[in-house]
Amino acid sequence: MENILPVLASFFASSQKQPPPIPEEQYKVIKKWFWRACFSQRYARGGAKSTHIDLVEVQQLKDSKPHKLGDFDIDLERDFFIKKNFRRSSVATETFILLLAQGKPLNFIQGTNISLQEVLSQGNRKEFHHIFPKAYLESLGNSDEKINCLANYSLLARTDNNKIKDKSPSQYRSEMPADNTILEKILSTHFCPTNMFADDYDSFLVSRAELLLIKAKELSQVS
Repeated sequence: MENILPVLASFFASSQKQPPPIPEEQYKVIKKWFWRACFSQRYARGGAKSTHIDLVEVQQLKDSKPHKLGDFDIDLERDFFIKKNFRRSSVATETFILLLAQGKPLNFIQGTNISLQEVLSQGNRKEFHHIFPKAYLESLGNSDEKINCLANYSLLARTDNNKIKDKSPSQYRSEMPADNTILEKILSTHFCPTNMFADDYDSFLVSRAELLLIKAKELSQVS
């Protein structure tokens, strides 16, 4: 949503060559507004009116005056991750990707850091893969819509994905670190539940959506 840019530009713009540090409390408000705007797709519907409102409020914040920036309603449910499909052209998917990046994900097999700079580059669309492989789920009769939901995606290196191929999670578990402590650390960076290795796709989707929802609410400062 390009309308996010003028609001951010308005807040960070300065006529000074070395502007003073921005107070931490203001940063927190900006972050809350950003995530709420993304998850609610605030500027995708009636963007001009919402942008005008937020431009006024962000100036109030910048001037340390009473403001209501980010105080709009937002309805976050786990269905956001189960009912919406992974499409790079959608606001929901781009927001989901930014959420995944907050976990500083580690490679599934190698356990090494994933280069977010490379993964999040505009031209890179090949580092997002199914946790339950598409071919495996198709063999069980699952629909494309169910297979391609956000909750079944994560940031995976192509080398790791090539090792996983069309194996079920219980099968590719042997490719991952044997140490459960290391394994759980890797999964936690993907907001991924350990019940994935039971190969119960429906249960996995609910469990992962819950973990993603917890993070979404934390970022959006929703209780």
